[in-house]
Amino acid sequence: MSRTYVNISKWWLKEQDGSDVSVNSVYTQIKDTENEVSRYTLTRAKDGKLEKIELSNLTKLARLCSIWSGKNLTVNDLIFEEK
Repeated sequence: MSRTYVNISKWWLKEQDGSDVSVNSVYTQIKDTENEVSRYTLTRAKDGKLEKIELSNLTKLARLCSIWSGKNLTVNDLIFEEK
């Protein structure tokens, strides 16, 4: 059985010491913007455990990861499949 999921961990923001920025900090930064998604969505996507998502939220995650990485990422870059 295959598993398809969203994983944004490789584009997640880092602190100066190299540790991950907290989900709450990221959520605070994106709250009330066009790219706002829930803390739950951020957590699941960061952990590579997000298997169900609204298409609009997937687009928002792709835009966020593009901003964070400085690269033009698409939704396809965030979706992974295990067979």
